[in-house]
Amino acid sequence: MLGGLVSASTKALGGSRFSLLNILPATVVVTTVAVLVRAGAYSPDGQVRFDHVLPEGKRDALAIALFGLAALLCGILLRPFETALVQLLEGYWANPSPLAPLVPAAVERHRRRRDDAKTVAESGHSVPPPRTDATLQELARHDRRASRAVRRKLRAESVRDAYPNDDRLADEPVEAETHPTDVMPTLLGNVLRRGERVAGDRYGLDMMVVYPRLYPYISDRLEGAVGRQFELITSTASLSISFGLLSLATTPLLARLDPWSAAPFLAAALSVLAYRGAVAASRGHARLLATVFDLHRFDLAAAMHYELPKTPREEYQLNKDITDFLGPGSVAPLRDHETLHDKQFKHPVSGPDTSQRTDRHRTADS
Repeated sequence: MLGGLVSASTKALGGSRFSLLNILPATVVVTTVAVLVRAGAYSPDGQVRFDHVLPEGKRDALAIALFGLAALLCGILLRPFETALVQLLEGYWANPSPLAPLVPAAVERHRRRRDDAKTVAESGHSVPPPRTDATLQELARHDRRASRAVRRKLRAESVRDAYPNDDRLADEPVEAETHPTDVMPTLLGNVLRRGERVAGDRYGLDMMVVYPRLYPYISDRLEGAVGRQFELITSTASLSISFGLLSLATTPLLARLDPWSAAPFLAAALSVLAYRGAVAASRGHARLLATVFDLHRFDLAAAMHYELPKTPREEYQLNKDITDFLGPGSVAPLRDHETLHDKQFKHPVSGPDTSQRTDRHRTADS
């Protein structure tokens, strides 16, 4: 009975990917603040009494139960905004966002960080070999310097690989005028942007344009891995924002000048930790996206009934043409496209069969 109710509730709230982690970020702030208020923590001279949090009567117990239900409903109602929270942490701060004035400075900071790391990673700093008559102490110092140089180079490569490369804009002078860089204002945004660029750019495909068309042909196991990784990103990003709000909400506890005054700093530390977790999950997400394009990029051309290319050069050009035609700024009909208008179609005997995959998805969700 209980299992059936849980299964039905899970299906109603989002299918097989729903979990308590989806509603945890919104409930943790409301619940924590309510507990602190009820325990008297916000009174500078009062003693924190957690025994006051427990219900003292039926009316009190009913109020706490209703509050728990309200917190749960609040988390469920805010769940559709998880993507917006991720975009906020990515750095999509266009007007009228109050963070919009910070975009140029934040982008410049990250661009300098990327360029500095690129310089260190590609400079090839190496420690000269020791003298042949060097003493044991000199050899030990040489080994320590060599180890530091290797670690510095590895750190620089790690930082460089977290950022998108602006080389793709060299072939697009019009976009280069309006978008001089692919760098985002935040580290999370840069890691995700690099994943988007690396996944499709190598094959002439713009991921943001073609991924919705490619999605129906992704294998079930790979699609599930991508979905789980994105859920992890959204959950950790939501937790980061929730702990940040909790840090602000507990700021009045600083006036107590006791151990409870550390609560805002603890919440801020948890916010940073959750943010770093989102960045780490984004790196894994980027690898999965690259895998999607590595294995399924030909499915797009086949689905659009074009003859599959025989060389990487032909593949790149065909993908560029498809991306150009499907791009958001393209409204001209296919017959007027500069390169696709006279390309012959290759119609299969039977079209791509996605019914089995659709049935599997329907079975998984039920």
